[in-house]
Amino acid sequence: MRFLLDDEQREFARSLDAMLTAADTPAVLRAWAAGDHAPGRALWGRLADAGVFALAVPEAYGGLGPLPVELAVACVELGR
Repeated sequence: MRFLLDDEQREFARSLDAMLTAADTPAVLRAWAAGDHAPGRALWGRLADAGVFALAVPEAYGGLGPLPVELAVACVELGR
């Protein structure tokens, strides 16, 4: 059995990839380790605005899901 992402899921992956690439996450991590938390907080806010943190939260509690495929897509992109 083959599992393929639909167009919306692929676009979500592309948008997260673009956001994380533009954010220069290695630099954000270095800044955080050096005590400068502003870049990390800004990235956290952009991820929240993209709905990443709401993917595993039931709608009854203000989330979007659970959306297991979209959550897996987000985990893949965040882990790159």
